[in-house]
Amino acid sequence: MKPISIAAALLFSAAPAALFAQTIEAPAHVTAVTLFPWGAQVTRVVEISGDGPQEVIVPGLPDGTRIESLRVKGDGVKVGAVTLIDAREPATGPLTSPAIEAARADVERLEVVLDDKEGAVAAIRLRAEAARERAAFLRGASTQNTAPDQLAALAQTVGAGILAAGQEAQAAEAEAKAADRALKPDREALEQARKALAALENPNTDSDALLATVEGAGTLEITTFTDAASWTPAYDLRLDRAGGTLAVDRYVSIAQNSGEDWAGVDLTLSTARPSERMNPGQIWPERLEFGPPEDFAAGMPKMLTRGMAEADVYAAAPVAEAAAMEMQGMTVTYHYGTAVDIRDGVEALRLKLDQLDLPATLVAEAVPMRDETAYLVAEVKNDAGQILLPGPATLFLDGAVVGMTDLNLTAAGDTLRQGFGAIDGLRLKRIVVDKTEGDRGVISKSNERREQVRIELENLTSEAWPVRLLDRVPYSEQDDLKISYSATPAASTENYEDGRGLLEWRFDLAPGKTQIVSLDTTIGWPAGQVLR
Repeated sequence: MKPISIAAALLFSAAPAALFAQTIEAPAHVTAVTLFPWGAQVTRVVEISGDGPQEVIVPGLPDGTRIESLRVKGDGVKVGAVTLIDAREPATGPLTSPAIEAARADVERLEVVLDDKEGAVAAIRLRAEAARERAAFLRGASTQNTAPDQLAALAQTVGAGILAAGQEAQAAEAEAKAADRALKPDREALEQARKALAALENPNTDSDALLATVEGAGTLEITTFTDAASWTPAYDLRLDRAGGTLAVDRYVSIAQNSGEDWAGVDLTLSTARPSERMNPGQIWPERLEFGPPEDFAAGMPKMLTRGMAEADVYAAAPVAEAAAMEMQGMTVTYHYGTAVDIRDGVEALRLKLDQLDLPATLVAEAVPMRDETAYLVAEVKNDAGQILLPGPATLFLDGAVVGMTDLNLTAAGDTLRQGFGAIDGLRLKRIVVDKTEGDRGVISKSNERREQVRIELENLTSEAWPVRLLDRVPYSEQDDLKISYSATPAASTENYEDGRGLLEWRFDLAPGKTQIVSLDTTIGWPAGQVLR
């Protein structure tokens, strides 16, 4: 499918209104979703029938849909002007859906039933009214021409008639009330049917709609962006010591609050972050100046003034543009193999993504300055060609759960270092054998401090371990602060991983054996100065 050209769209949108025979309503169906760590691109498809030009209203877009993120293209359909409507929709043509026709027929049927039953109740009330009229007539009967000897009999007859009429009216009224009460289910059924019809004829307006001028038969593809969705990775890291492999089971947790359900959609997960900035950070020139010596008190105003000036420069610096919807740069996408239902506003949906099997190098890492035991660490090069995003991870060692952690971002080709818990049988000791005067914060008479440290690593397990032992010596950035050290055995690496003064020893430790490292440090500084 190719989007219509700008020129064609302008010509088409400028066509006289008379060309559009009617405005019809055509529902859209969400067919595909591309999820980002924050936000989602949602694709809808609309079926268009007819040959000539027409206006189509596509209802049911999420409330708050942004026009700048809206994209419409046609397959077999020319697309002209496109309008996003968030208020009153224009009237549509006479096209009535089967659901509305059925609802109207149901209302008409229930109205006929209720009318018939209410007519029967009215007939009962007519009987009561007739009885009351008869009683009124008898009350008004004249006794002027009645002989005195007949008055008693006439009065008795009239009274009996009034009583009978009143009783008949009372009974009829009671029957009418009972019959009217019996109509309650019929009235409720009719009210519900009318509400159902109203809901179909006047759907919920808490949504947006799309109005488009189109020509031809085919499909419209509508793409929108929402920031009310996200996906986060989760991992099971399964270390197999015997096989020397780390299996990375990747999962995703998906949540969305877009205001609509996404049923049976084709799901793609993308590592692109369109909600974040697209431009790198900026720096500005740094100005230095010199002048005559100033004492601290006199220099403070100038320092404050310079600080305020720098703050003004940063405040006036241009702000990075907001991220656009369209992805830029290198990204990794994961296409989920089956259709997925992602409901609105419910708890996160968890899906299994895939499994990566990576070779692992195992080492017992010992930091006696901090720990009493060594820890099992797996070093894994991410040669899967895919980035591992940050996320929670459950750790398994030889099939058993040993803990949980947060996995750091690991780029393709980078090395992941992950600990799998303490090795209780590898015991560590770090003992300061001797330490001269001149400790931190104390003015030393000899201007020298010497420290002798003994490090012991004992293997109480039944297997040999490759060990990485880490310790440190202080370092200086002042010429007059002299620091020297000696180690037995010598360290395998100085400034380990670019950490100044960090030392690394690498060795294998057999079962039942103990490795001893001696570390002597000497520090000298000028007389009368304080070592900090």
